[in-house]
Amino acid sequence: MKTIVSNSIREVNMSTFNNKSNLDYTDGDIAIANDIRKLGEYESNNTIKLDMVVIIMCVKGRLQVDINCNTYVIHPNDLLFCPPNIMLNDFQTSEDFEGKMIGLSERILQRLFHNSSDVWNKVFYICKNPIIHLEKESLNIFNYFYELVKLKINQSPRQYRKEVIHSILRAMLYEVYADLDRVVAPTEDNLIRQGDLLFRRFLKLLEENSGKERAVSYYAKELCVTPKYLSYACKASSQKTALKWIHDYTTESIRYQLKHSEKSIKEISDELNFPNISFFGKYVKTHFGMSPRAVRKSF
Repeated sequence: MKTIVSNSIREVNMSTFNNKSNLDYTDGDIAIANDIRKLGEYESNNTIKLDMVVIIMCVKGRLQVDINCNTYVIHPNDLLFCPPNIMLNDFQTSEDFEGKMIGLSERILQRLFHNSSDVWNKVFYICKNPIIHLEKESLNIFNYFYELVKLKINQSPRQYRKEVIHSILRAMLYEVYADLDRVVAPTEDNLIRQGDLLFRRFLKLLEENSGKERAVSYYAKELCVTPKYLSYACKASSQKTALKWIHDYTTESIRYQLKHSEKSIKEISDELNFPNISFFGKYVKTHFGMSPRAVRKSF
């Protein structure tokens, strides 16, 4: 085994990967490497702090890594899910280790699944149980999707190439989430901390409101807790505050409406319960850096 000892902290995000020429694909939201040995990230003498989602598939050999002081080992046909805001260090690899990597921004995850609380429940489970072993049938399906992604990456640039790649990855992840049903016990809720259950109920409410309610106090009242405790529970379970989750859901709802609907700016503003179109414009400007019309035009 080859051991890499960490002695400093280095943040790795999508911008980090955008600057790498040895990636097979990157577009600012997705990064793909067919051979992660080329990246050299795990070769560094650093503790890595992730500001993105990283999925590693072990093809051959083994990889051992500490995630937030817990040691995990992946073997062939294992997927290792690394969520944002975690620390990775003390990498150990066998001499014959081979692995693939998919990097995803939090933004693209919300876009791919459009705030489905059922999917986020699966993501929540994966954060607690980051290794998924793919059985033969699931492995074949995963590899088919992965090869299809590679085919599109190597294809000459054409219209909708990026959208097609995103759609294939979305289908691939849905297959992985469906495979989780065989390992997630029906009584799982009985084993989860009260704060984690509160966080999951909060996500469900967010999905139902689709950005129409933007005050932490509203959700706290609906869940019969104080706003302070709700924010604490969200931060403890997901490393994101309740207000950050609310803004993420709201901005995704706005983006989806501007991109996929024929509704006017005022109709979208009214539907999302903004007091007036001026307030809506300021909200969009704050979170997108441009006006609603400019956001729509960018699509």
